[in-house]
Amino acid sequence: GMSMKDRMGVYEYAANVLRIKEKTVLEYLKTKSTVELVKKKTKIFYEGKKPEYAALLVEGVFRSYFINEEDCEVTDCLVNQPGNSLMPGFDLEAPAPATVESLTDGQVFKIRFSDLQELLKSSQEIRTLYQDRMQRAGQYHLEKARVISGCTAEMKYRWFLKTHPGMVNQIPDKHIAAFLRMSPVTLSQIKKKMREQEAAE
Repeated sequence: GMSMKDRMGVYEYAANVLRIKEKTVLEYLKTKSTVELVKKKTKIFYEGKKPEYAALLVEGVFRSYFINEEDCEVTDCLVNQPGNSLMPGFDLEAPAPATVESLTDGQVFKIRFSDLQELLKSSQEIRTLYQDRMQRAGQYHLEKARVISGCTAEMKYRWFLKTHPGMVNQIPDKHIAAFLRMSPVTLSQIKKKMREQEAAE
């Protein structure tokens, strides 16, 4: 990937990754938003704390997790697609339902909620983009819940490969296994079986 010094500019990110066309919006983002470099294992949101800004992925892999009744970490979400939301939950007024941390070195696009609100008021393009991101995140969570509760281990892994392209080579298997609610042993058996199938074809 890019080295830490190759930080992407806000303007470049907004225009090329988010595909924002409105010049006034791009100028506004240049002054009001930032792209921050984060080291591996950096927490950008904390469970129980109210987020103060919106965050989107520029580069890297992030996971969200919460602590369940048995005091165990539950990996709820893995993100590696630039432009996708890194928000821990849907209600931006509420305390975060999960902690969000980087699993690799990466880059995060950030804008304060108050500045985002201004944009949502003034720009139809941003309203559309925002609704689209929210809708996509909602669909992903519904699909994920259905797959993880109702599919075989192999089907879950195939779904993961399709919906998280490239991620399998970016992070340790333990995170993928945890996300798919299976043991690392089960995951390595599935990978072995799939490799053998591919070799036989």
